[in-house]
Amino acid sequence: MGYAIELFYDDASEQAVRHIWDGLGTALGQPSLSELGSRPHVSLAVYGDDLHTNDFPERLLEFARSIDPFDFTLSSLGTFAGQEGVVFLAPVVTRRLLEVHAQFHEVFSKHKDAGMGYYLPGHWVPHCTIAIDLSAAEVTEALAYCREVFQPISGRFQEIGLVEFRPVKERFTCALG
Repeated sequence: MGYAIELFYDDASEQAVRHIWDGLGTALGQPSLSELGSRPHVSLAVYGDDLHTNDFPERLLEFARSIDPFDFTLSSLGTFAGQEGVVFLAPVVTRRLLEVHAQFHEVFSKHKDAGMGYYLPGHWVPHCTIAIDLSAAEVTEALAYCREVFQPISGRFQEIGLVEFRPVKERFTCALG
């Protein structure tokens, strides 16, 4: 089990990503991320199961109040190198997105040792996962599908949440601003 801090989208953007998730699940003949209980998001941090979450809701609410909702555009399609089998939509990396990411890691710096290095400032690749645990052939098929159906998605980050995963369970969610 692990934990993630996730930025969630406005309703229209969430539905646009869910449409891709569901179509991709059908194309690959497997459950979509919607069916697995996930919500479209960009993760600011991912932690292992040794994270102590007792103070997270209160501190996350305080952090969320300090961040106004802000715009994003998912503009490109990508995959990570290696065997993870992840396909994602990538947001345009804006100054605001990087500032929010850096602010989060500053406020929650006492948890840095529990965090995955890929999500730390200077190493982070912001992304919206659309498929995970794919074989090499499935990655190729997923990319081909998405090249046909994906159009840039613009919206607003409106919420932030603490999510437990595998299985996915939202532990705490609050509005930005």
